[in-house]
Amino acid sequence: MIDDAIAWARAGGQVLREHFGGPAATLQKSDLSNVVTAADLAAERAIVQAIRARHPSHSIIAEETGCDWRDSAYTWVVDPLDGTSNFAAGIPWFGVLIALLRAGVPVLGVLHLPASGELYCAEIGSGAFRDGVRIAVTPEPLLRNVLWAWGMDAAEDAAAAARETARLARVLQRVRNVRATNSLVDCAYVADGRLGGMLNRSTRIWDIAASMVLIGEAGGLFTQADGAALSLDVSTHAADRVYAVLAGAPELHRQMLALLRG
Repeated sequence: MIDDAIAWARAGGQVLREHFGGPAATLQKSDLSNVVTAADLAAERAIVQAIRARHPSHSIIAEETGCDWRDSAYTWVVDPLDGTSNFAAGIPWFGVLIALLRAGVPVLGVLHLPASGELYCAEIGSGAFRDGVRIAVTPEPLLRNVLWAWGMDAAEDAAAAARETARLARVLQRVRNVRATNSLVDCAYVADGRLGGMLNRSTRIWDIAASMVLIGEAGGLFTQADGAALSLDVSTHAADRVYAVLAGAPELHRQMLALLRG
């Protein structure tokens, strides 16, 4: 099914390219950092229709249209435009995420970056690839020698902003530098070793399901932000749960976890 997912991701990416750079009116969704554009809706429609035509019995969780439950062990998870705020601002840090879950466990993931044309894919037990070439997380063992991705959204209040600022201050003293695309680009670059790791405290199932497979197959760890194992909620509440996640090369993940706990 990986070939199907790749084809669907490329089709969604083509829709995004056709919209990118033009007027991008946005509608705010649940919070200040969460917006939607016409491109999100058009790309999702193309992908979901293709999945439904190919696998009519499978369930689908899609960011914009929600959950379509079927009596199946398989669930497709679709984010048609991850990085919508970047896209709307004309910044090319955006893309398509497609994952397949079997009995609630991610087994296949595809990440497509339409602006660069790069396509990342992975299946459980088969390795991780970028444009057909096998990739792996960085072998670098020291935080001071890597860049680290830090997802940052608008804070809900002053106390939350202060807590996040304190965490970030500790990290800034230990890593070479911090980067923040707030998109699938962070996970893609962790998987291919360009970034040492990433942290994001505000993700949903469609943001992370594909990247869990990709980074895991690239030799990295993908956990909750406190280091606990990450289990996805595949229920009627799947779209509502927020995940705080930490991912990276194993030794860097361990060091970052200790730093955050300190």
